[in-house]
Amino acid sequence: MKKYELLLVLPGTLDEQEAQNRSNEILSFVKENSEQTEISPMGKMRLAYPIKQIRYGYFYAIVFNAEVANLKKIQEKLGLMRDLLRAMFTEFNVAYNPAQKVAYSATPVDAALMEELKEPVISATPVKEEKPAEKVDMKTIDKKLDEIISGNIIAGV
Repeated sequence: MKKYELLLVLPGTLDEQEAQNRSNEILSFVKENSEQTEISPMGKMRLAYPIKQIRYGYFYAIVFNAEVANLKKIQEKLGLMRDLLRAMFTEFNVAYNPAQKVAYSATPVDAALMEELKEPVISATPVKEEKPAEKVDMKTIDKKLDEIISGNIIAGV
């Protein structure tokens, strides 16, 4: 039996309660076919590119232990779900050091817990000091991305 991680992306067009209900349905099915399941909601985020003309999605990570045969059952069931934008299985990698886990953490509480466990990272290359970048608000970034995606801006100009 191996430990796996399932990343789910539900459409951002659902409200928070509907997304929570869908994730609980998926979690209950995963629990039927696996052991030691844990779900971590990662929140609503903008997708890197539109999927089915949807630009935002609710992200969830489920960590569980399962046999390969049960993993295939879960994968087939998820393939039939209409409200699921993406589902990606990976073997759970415990080799990540705590600093890398903090980078992937979704909530400040998780980051604080992982920060306590963080070991010092020794680097052979000197670290360059960077100048502080100008602060840009998310509305400006979203507007610029929408212009780029729509094709109104030529790259490099």
